Amino acid sequence: MDMSELLKNVCEKYKRSVRENPDTVGQVETTFRLLSYVIAGRLRNAQVLSELMYTSSNLLVFLNDAILKQTAKIIPKVSASQEPSGAAAGTLTVLEYVEVFVEVAANKLWGEVGKWIVIATIQICKATLRFYLLATYKHGIQPMPPIAPLDRQLVSKKNKEAQQLTEQEDSRTWRSWIQKWFYCSHDLHLETVWESHEENISCPSPGHEDMGHPHPDRYPCGRRKDLAPTPLSRQRVWAETLHIVKPIVHLMSMYGFGLSSWKPWLISCGMDISSLTMMGDPADLNQNEKGELRRRTFMLLYYLLRSPFYDRYSQAKIIFLMKILADNIPGTSLLIRPLLAYLPTWQKVYFYVWSA
Repeated sequence: MDMSELLKNVCEKYKRSVRENPDTVGQVETTFRLLSYVIAGRLRNAQVLSELMYTSSNLLVFLNDAILKQTAKIIPKVSASQEPSGAAAGTLTVLEYVEVFVEVAANKLWGEVGKWIVIATIQICKATLRFYLLATYKHGIQPMPPIAPLDRQLVSKKNKEAQQLTEQEDSRTWRSWIQKWFYCSHDLHLETVWESHEENISCPSPGHEDMGHPHPDRYPCGRRKDLAPTPLSRQRVWAETLHIVKPIVHLMSMYGFGLSSWKPWLISCGMDISSLTMMGDPADLNQNEKGELRRRTFMLLYYLLRSPFYDRYSQAKIIFLMKILADNIPGTSLLIRPLLAYLPTWQKVYFYVWSA
């Protein structure tokens, strides 16, 4: 057996284990994520190991979701013209998951210069992919990450319903063929047989379902009609463009004015507020897009944690408040004190503070 066949067999075995043991897979994913929190601040090179574990958990979820989607057939097949859109969205999602680890690893290996080169490269790639989705495939207000994790409980519920439906369809099919045999044995016309067959099978079998018009309840995590991207007006296109280019503009302003200058902070904040204002009334947007705008509005609070505002105003107040909570509320110190110890390191990671 050559290497390609060995890898193929390993992949097939892994896919089968994910399909057959979704609960166990979920526990493994959760374990990876919990380990990332346990390792943080406790070992040498803890930050790199912690980010590696956290990134691995996200990529594992992404991979297993893809397997479960394919197995459960909860997303309808897309046309050839739509496939590049899925590839671009998938690449963008992976970049969102790995960016923090790549930054931390680059800083460890190549120092500050290497770190900023990697940050700039990732932000340029992300902006390029977002413009590609916006211009070519009319993806409007783009969420972060573009491909959200699968709702495993909903999928499990829908799979059980689909299995019950399939069993009912199989039962109807057997009854129809028994009737066909009975009618044929009594020299009845074949047309009568097929009319009886069609009357008895009210639901099409999964193999003959029109994939161009999937039943809405069979694809709980697919692209349903009411969740299609909303066509954006020219003003909203400019608003989304501001949101996409903001990271690039922020990096350029940091390079031009320095890391401790207020100008990059003010420029970035102004672009975020302008983008949200230009979006206008979200009443005509779908639920996913409304949720993304709410997330972007909430993320304005991150400017309290972004330098230089954090260094000069909010740092002392946040630490003072967290210490009061840890000293006066039983049990909270187990969570807050490790967070206090990790906060200076976390605040220095660009993608943690500025990725949104």
